[in-house]
Amino acid sequence: MTTCWIIWCLIAALLTIFEIMVPSLIFLCFAVGSIFSAIVSYFSSSTWIEFVVFVVASLGSMCFVRPIFKKVIGKSETVNSNVDALIGEKAVVVEKIMPLKPGLIKVLSEIWRAESNVEIEVGEIVNIKYIRGTTAVVER
Repeated sequence: MTTCWIIWCLIAALLTIFEIMVPSLIFLCFAVGSIFSAIVSYFSSSTWIEFVVFVVASLGSMCFVRPIFKKVIGKSETVNSNVDALIGEKAVVVEKIMPLKPGLIKVLSEIWRAESNVEIEVGEIVNIKYIRGTTAVVER
């Protein structure tokens, strides 16, 4: 039994520190490979087998474990702010909107200038598609 397993453990610790500093999940996959190689190294004295285990375990964790972690970690929802928060909101038409003449809508207790490619009557509920300058482009 050689002390090679200690080196593999140190490599795994170093790769874990790199992963903490630069979160990419790549270093963590190599750290997993290092841990498996340390286990094999503890019971075997073949350096060749250690490297094969390192490569296979690292590639395996990249193919199977990394996507799972990316899904779990990557579920940070973006929060729209400013005018982006209005996109997708429902609004009430307070002044008739015609294709060549903008009207007014009330959304979240604010009055906005609005335009549409169809005629929309007062009191109808519209959906804000996007904001262009200070005008909301809406649809029924």
